[in-house]
Amino acid sequence: MRNTVSKFSLMMIAAVLLLGAQFAAPRANALDLGNLESVGLGFSLDTTYQYVSNGEVGEGITERGLYPEHNDFSIDAFTLSLEKVPTVGEGVADLIGFRADILFGEQAERLGFGFGSTADSGDPTDGAVSPYQAYINVLVPSEAGGLNIYVGQFTTLAGWELIEAKDNTNITRSLLFYRIPFAHSGVRATFSAGSLDFALGLSNDWDALDDDNDGKTFESQIALNFANDGWLGVTGYFGDTDGETRSLITVVGTMTLMDKLTLIADFEYTSHEAGGDRWGFAGYAIMSLSDAVSIALRGEYVDDSEILDDDGVMLGVELYEFTSTLILTPFESMGNFETRLEYRYDKADGNDTYFAEEEDQQHGFAVQLLYWLEV
Repeated sequence: MRNTVSKFSLMMIAAVLLLGAQFAAPRANALDLGNLESVGLGFSLDTTYQYVSNGEVGEGITERGLYPEHNDFSIDAFTLSLEKVPTVGEGVADLIGFRADILFGEQAERLGFGFGSTADSGDPTDGAVSPYQAYINVLVPSEAGGLNIYVGQFTTLAGWELIEAKDNTNITRSLLFYRIPFAHSGVRATFSAGSLDFALGLSNDWDALDDDNDGKTFESQIALNFANDGWLGVTGYFGDTDGETRSLITVVGTMTLMDKLTLIADFEYTSHEAGGDRWGFAGYAIMSLSDAVSIALRGEYVDDSEILDDDGVMLGVELYEFTSTLILTPFESMGNFETRLEYRYDKADGNDTYFAEEEDQQHGFAVQLLYWLEV
C-alpha cells in the first residue's frame, strides 16, 4: 500500500510540474502553442461501499465489472483530465488540440488497458494507472462548421453509459455496458451539418492498444439532434478478430420532458462469428424531484442464450436487471458533489447457478460519494 501511495504521489507531483511549465513565463525560443485559454483541467473522485446478497469477499461479482467488491469500502477511481480544445484563432496552432484522461485506482486494472505494478504472482495489483483516453484533435475549419479529426485512443461511440461515474446516473453500470468496447485506438473523424452529426473511424481490435492481426475495425455513427435535448443515434462497428468477423450495432435515443423527466432507450446487437450472437435493451427514467434530489431508474434485458463459453458450450442464459438510484446534491452551491444510494436486482433465466453461492438471482446495495472539479 505504501508503495502504491508513493507512486501515486510522484505521478501527481509530475503532473503539477508539467502543468506549471505550461503556464510559466514564455522563453524567447518557446514554441507557439496557440491559445492556452482553451486548455481545461479536470479532476473527479469516485468512492463506494457495496453489499451484495450472495457476494463473496475478495471474489469478483458477476455482472458488476467496475464494482465487483462485496462488503468493501473502495476508492474506485481518481481521474485526471487535461484538454486543449481546438479553435479557429489567429494561428495554425489554435487548430490543434488534445485530450488525456488518466484514471488511478482500482478501476484502472478492471478496464483492461492500463498499466501498473504487479504482485509476486504476476497479477496486477490495486493502484494501477489507465490512460483510457489520449488523443490529438485537429480541427479543419469550413463554412459548414468544421471537420474534427482525432488520432490516438478514444472512448467508444457505442451505447449510452460511459466510463466515468459522474457521467452516469446509476452507481453500477448496466449489463449492456460490459458487452460493448470501452475504447479504441486509431483515427476518427466527426462532422456536424445542422441537426445531424456524423462520425467515421478506423481502429485496432476492441479495447486494444495494439492489433494482434492484420484486421481492423470500422466505426460509423449518424445522430439527429432534436429540440429539448432530444437525441437519436445509430452506431455500427464492423471488423475482424483473429480471422473471425464481429459486428456491433447500437441505437440510443433520449428525450427530456418538462425539464424534470429524461427518458433514455438503448438497444444493442452483437454478432461474433466465433462466439455467437447476443442482443439486449435498456430503458432509463431520470426524474428531478427538487434541486437537491433526483431518482434514476434502469431496467434491462440481455439475451446471452447463443453465446459460447471458453469450452465452446452455449450459455443458454437470459439476464434481467433493475436498478433504482437516489441522487442527493446536499449543497446547492456545490453541484459537483453527489451522494448516491442504490438498490439493484439481477436475475438469470436458464442457469440456476449463474451467480455466487449457486443462485440464479442477486440483490445489491451500494453507497457512492462523487466529487469533480473543472478549472
